[in-house]
Amino acid sequence: MLASHIPGTKSSDRNKAVSSVEGPKARLENQNSSISTPALLKKQSEFLLPHQNNDTLAALAGTDDCPGRIIPEGTYTEANPFIETGNTTGANDTITRMRWFASCYYAYEVPGPDHIYSFMLTGRGPNAQIKVSRTSGLYQPDVYILNSSCKGGIKNDVCGVVQMTFSGSNGIATFPTFAINTLPLNVPLLLVIDSTRFNFQAGSSGPYQIQIQDVSIGQPMPCPSTNLIDCTGFFVPQQYSDFLGRPADDAGLAFWSNEIVECGTDESCIEAKRINVSAAFYLSIEFQETGFLVYRMYKASFGNLPGSPVPIRFQEFLSDTQEIGRNVVVKQDGWEQVLENNKQFFAIKFVRQTRFITAFPLTLTPTQFVDRLFANAEITSGPTKRDDAINEFGAALTTIDDEARARVVLRVAESASLARKEFNRAFVLMQYFGYLRRNPNNAPEPTLDFQGYNFWLNKLNQFNGNFIEAEMVKAFLSSDEYRRRFAP
Repeated sequence: MLASHIPGTKSSDRNKAVSSVEGPKARLENQNSSISTPALLKKQSEFLLPHQNNDTLAALAGTDDCPGRIIPEGTYTEANPFIETGNTTGANDTITRMRWFASCYYAYEVPGPDHIYSFMLTGRGPNAQIKVSRTSGLYQPDVYILNSSCKGGIKNDVCGVVQMTFSGSNGIATFPTFAINTLPLNVPLLLVIDSTRFNFQAGSSGPYQIQIQDVSIGQPMPCPSTNLIDCTGFFVPQQYSDFLGRPADDAGLAFWSNEIVECGTDESCIEAKRINVSAAFYLSIEFQETGFLVYRMYKASFGNLPGSPVPIRFQEFLSDTQEIGRNVVVKQDGWEQVLENNKQFFAIKFVRQTRFITAFPLTLTPTQFVDRLFANAEITSGPTKRDDAINEFGAALTTIDDEARARVVLRVAESASLARKEFNRAFVLMQYFGYLRRNPNNAPEPTLDFQGYNFWLNKLNQFNGNFIEAEMVKAFLSSDEYRRRFAP
């Protein structure tokens, strides 16, 4: 469950959106649904993320194109599974390239015939499984699941692939229970049975059988738009991906989706709820303890980048946040210990990097080490906090102890004064990192500098951190650059 709060916001306006936690359930209060819609972002030039291209799924021309066959609604058990047979021989080549992100980006050429099945997972049991097996010949299908729906085609990019598996020489590709458990519930999904990557001639197509067991299948919620980001079933999981770097957990997905769905067809309500739901991911405990912590560690260690008002670049932020947030789902059993272990492991790795050792030579005294961190962070430490940090090194005269260095960096990065000082700055930066997936001064920024970032920081400060009155989140969500990421 995504449990959210708002540390550091200052507005007392009664219409400000407030995100809070009551028992196990988070909620949004004082919803303002009468926000105006000025064009706060200039229209941007053509822009795609490094892993994106212009490939789209084929037009809706037949049952072997997107959305393909529909897996019927129902509950499928081990004793009574869903079974479907098919044959990709002669089918269209709907997807020719498939992109996937695991520990890094992968791109697989799959230029052969394929079949696509549309479905929505609504429940799963302890022995949930999806298996695709050949029924004759040499067929070795590659099978993957896309988190999306078809509205005249979808972007064939890494963001869409949520699970994949390859069949071996026996021609069997299986999604076991642990893989099924990572799939989002109540979200349109596509099961793709494609050609093998390794042999585009013999074995690239053939007959197959699908078997799905111990799951419930439902009908996807309707979407009023051809742009996927307008669909609640896609929009909410995308916030998890963009800000938390993980699939949605069931409880959080259901809660945040319902926040929007309960608006019915009231467009002003939907718009306002989407703004609040999206902002809640930055304001959440999970992001504050992962992504925002990484930001503060860079700030305390290196200050701002040369000639820049920010301390960290997008690629650094992306990889480090994924590492510190690995397997962390706030409110799940044991999440605090998982997070603490991640912090300790990441901090030690962080202080061992060449850049850090260059900035903080091992010959520094404990006092010099601590004072340099506070100076880079641009905060004043009280004598007690400063002494506590210095004492992490014990009686040592140098700072060669990696574990002590890591503890001190975390002490400074986790200080409340640093979090307060950098809260709005990080909030603005995350608009670029989360929504636009780039640095503020990268193309297609018209001036290739930080004018846009400074504009939004000044506006957010002007409204005392109230992102609704500043209309900041709204502007990025409605920007052409953001919406182009998901357009057909």
